[in-house]
Amino acid sequence: MRRLIVLLPWLVAGCPSAPSKPVVPPSDPAGSSEDEATRLAHLIGELQDDILTSYDRDEPPERDSGMINRNVGTARIGAGPDDVYIAGDLARAPSRWPLDLDLDRSPRAEARSKRAEVRSKRLEIQLAADQTAAWMSDELSWRIPMCHRIATIPLRITALYAHDGDRWVPVFEHLSFGWTPTPMDTPLPKAIKTAVVSGDLKDELSGVLWRGVLHPPLDALVAAQDPSALVLGPDAGDEWHAAHVLEARLYSGKLYDGKLEDRRVGTVGRSPASATVAYWVGNYIASIPGRPGVPAGKVRMRVTHVFEKRRLVTRDSKGSDARSCAEDPATKAPPAGCRWMLVQTHISQPITDEELARRVFGSALISPKPLALDCSDGTR
Repeated sequence: MRRLIVLLPWLVAGCPSAPSKPVVPPSDPAGSSEDEATRLAHLIGELQDDILTSYDRDEPPERDSGMINRNVGTARIGAGPDDVYIAGDLARAPSRWPLDLDLDRSPRAEARSKRAEVRSKRLEIQLAADQTAAWMSDELSWRIPMCHRIATIPLRITALYAHDGDRWVPVFEHLSFGWTPTPMDTPLPKAIKTAVVSGDLKDELSGVLWRGVLHPPLDALVAAQDPSALVLGPDAGDEWHAAHVLEARLYSGKLYDGKLEDRRVGTVGRSPASATVAYWVGNYIASIPGRPGVPAGKVRMRVTHVFEKRRLVTRDSKGSDARSCAEDPATKAPPAGCRWMLVQTHISQPITDEELARRVFGSALISPKPLALDCSDGTR
């Protein structure tokens, strides 16, 4: 069963408590509040439908939108080392799901659709204060019928969407499998070509990252702690929500000693100067400490971040006013005191199909490409 969690706290007060209510004149503030609550709930519902439908269809996303800077473009990051598709590459992107199930050789589409499915377990959608964008996270169950059983592979996904007129357009997507970071004697994953909408913006966001997630303890002045905040690390247990993001300690309490590498840094909106949502897609070279059976080494991580421009209430406050940084129609500029806050982080180590299949199927694995198992009765 799919479950949707929409964390939009300012809508609660405006929702009616009974199925029937008197007609309210348009000038009545209560009526306006209810109308706005209904509109925003509809906005979120449309995005929910788009997300869940995309899981089933698994098609390349739409890329044309004036809300996304063309030089930076859109991106899709998958679980595998080479699953990186930027801008025009998205038109040729294969399935987002890991493992080669050899479904195309099935004689009928109906048979293919019954062989594997994805289930949403915890979909959370956060709407930007100015409603130009929304970011999401979900826990997925990738279910594969094999050997008269159902193999379940847990996956995590995050994404950013731009609201362009009457439609939601994907900006980036990041899919990963949570596993303990491990230096691997394999070729480096596919590189990400650097592109930024502004050098000043890149420098400012880089400073936020070093204070907000890469060098704990997290700085409350640059890391959001409201229900929209999320930090996902590479290990399966690396997950912190809301105020708990300040407790984020990647890799069993020790932060990686590494450096930011390639990156694509952009904004959501018609104009970068007035944008209140920014994003970062790139690589992070991590120096992993050794542990029993695994030597120390370097790992190239995938990183995606979402930032929202917010106004600090006071310098000592751990909160921020997320509804005060939209452009003033009169001055055509954001209010004073606004700054970028980190609202979502997703860091992952890519995993090959062979390594993933070995971890899921163990000694029953015969071949990872296409996936073939030795079932208990000797059949494949």
